[in-house]
Amino acid sequence: MGVAAHFHRLDEFENLNHVIPTLGAAVLAPTGGLSQSYKKPYSYAVNEPVKRTLLEVRKIETEVSGWLADQAHTTAVRTDIEGLTVVESLEIESIHLHFVSSRATKPGSDPSVTKVHTSIKGMRLGGVEAEVEFDEAALRHCGTHEQLNTFFGKKDDAYCEKHLWRYRTSPDLQSTADKCRSYNFSLVENIVLRGQQDPERPVKIEGHNTIYWKGFGRIILGEVNVKGSDRRVTMVRLAMGSGAGGSGTAGSGQSNGQTG
Repeated sequence: MGVAAHFHRLDEFENLNHVIPTLGAAVLAPTGGLSQSYKKPYSYAVNEPVKRTLLEVRKIETEVSGWLADQAHTTAVRTDIEGLTVVESLEIESIHLHFVSSRATKPGSDPSVTKVHTSIKGMRLGGVEAEVEFDEAALRHCGTHEQLNTFFGKKDDAYCEKHLWRYRTSPDLQSTADKCRSYNFSLVENIVLRGQQDPERPVKIEGHNTIYWKGFGRIILGEVNVKGSDRRVTMVRLAMGSGAGGSGTAGSGQSNGQTG
């Protein structure tokens, strides 16, 4: 999926229902094949109750493909977004997500993630630019939730202490191998803010993978959910709650490594 959003408030006006339809959706049939979507420049503007452009995007390309080769089912998911602007304030030049998963045709085989590439570039919040660094290692080891658990369980205490926040777990768990029992984690390694802060609309980092911008809301980055052999990645999730209230996502994909 490319971009989607819903706005229920603008300034003091409540109970609105401005829905940005899902842009750039691609869904693969159970038998495999190819699904593509291309969205040309798109703008969603309203005149009532206030005049405002809620969302603009220059280009969205999404693709999901599946094929059988070398005795394995392979699924590739890709989404590319360029020139995204939300509520005339948040700007993101590009969002990229690409991952490939395979599952052997042998009954009972588990899928594995074989390729991963993610990036967010040119994120601007007024006079502040956010540089987002990703660590894709965990996504490469989450063909199933058991694989993710094994990956984390093999890490030493220093790694576990440093990265517990990424796996949303409690530091008082006794077994290292149990520390990612929730199977929800973030790909974000680090966020660096550069530029001139507006004292009336400061930008700050919350919880490592979330940016809070006063007057806009929260931008949650690089979320991954693993359940069984299903993996869902969401590059940008919006929880807006100031000048405009609502939610949105940009750059997401899901795969279980199986076609047919």
